[in-house]
Amino acid sequence: MRAVLLAASLVLACDAWSQAAPADPEQRAEIAKFRSRLAADVQRFRGRYPPAARERGLEGTTVVLVAVDSESRVTCTLKRSSGHEVLDERALAVVRYAASNVPMPQGLRGVAFSTEIRLHFSLKPPAKLQKACLSKVRLRAVT
Repeated sequence: MRAVLLAASLVLACDAWSQAAPADPEQRAEIAKFRSRLAADVQRFRGRYPPAARERGLEGTTVVLVAVDSESRVTCTLKRSSGHEVLDERALAVVRYAASNVPMPQGLRGVAFSTEIRLHFSLKPPAKLQKACLSKVRLRAVT
């Protein structure tokens, strides 16, 4: 029972959005696909909550800017710090790794654009997840 609660208590959420999207609707659609794949890979590659941050009870939100130049070179930089270096470093590492694994859509070759990835580091699960875990624990304790 304790393992269920512990696993649910380490949450990392990710949001993504684009900036300065090209006027071409097809390119906007391709950027949206790229952004969606990038956000999905960030979720998939996020790994464990940084142990040093967990031990010290650190939480925060980091924003990473992902800029793609006209030659499809990707640069990831910290746009907004969480206030904790260990969380910022984890966010940059995860986004860089994810960005290196997302293929550039053919329709975006030669197009410069940027997108932001916001990573929320929280030691508390979202209320919905917390409620579900608690009800599972109660059910197991009864049977």
